[in-house]
Amino acid sequence: MKELYYFSKSDVMIQVQFSNASQSLRYASHRHLSEEERMTIEKYLLKNVVSESHTEWGDTQLDYLGIDYKLINSLNQFNSVKPSESKEDAALNNPFKSFVNKDIEKSVNELITTSMTNYYFEKIGSTLLETRREIEAAAEKTKLAEYKQMLEELVDAYNQYSNRKVKIKDILPAELCV
Repeated sequence: MKELYYFSKSDVMIQVQFSNASQSLRYASHRHLSEEERMTIEKYLLKNVVSESHTEWGDTQLDYLGIDYKLINSLNQFNSVKPSESKEDAALNNPFKSFVNKDIEKSVNELITTSMTNYYFEKIGSTLLETRREIEAAAEKTKLAEYKQMLEELVDAYNQYSNRKVKIKDILPAELCV
């Protein structure tokens, strides 16, 4: 399990990793720590983290892994989001707001695209199965023409959402290609 901790007095962000198998706790910081800072952090971890969540651990081993520069990004995000009195102030003071909104918008668009692609893919498959049953039952040409028209529309809709374009002639049964 990994967790992030922020120590405001020293302005230090650390990432803590628990290992149940070896009964150890490893941590890294976003910058070099002085001996005093390390002692304070380790004392806090032993008193608050280990004793509360892992009471069965007798002698817990603490390992300082050194500097993890990826934590700088976490610290910057943490420091950039400050509580404000109103939502308008929060929007103005938070430089990540537009970034977050863009990410959310992108994720929603990707979800919609994926869902629509899957929907039309399944619809094409079920329509093809119906068409084959009709062909095997010697259906009328008008009925088969309707299925062909439906498949053309479904393929067009699928191609609007999919990165992998499909040609109607590649999926039509031979009996409908006439």
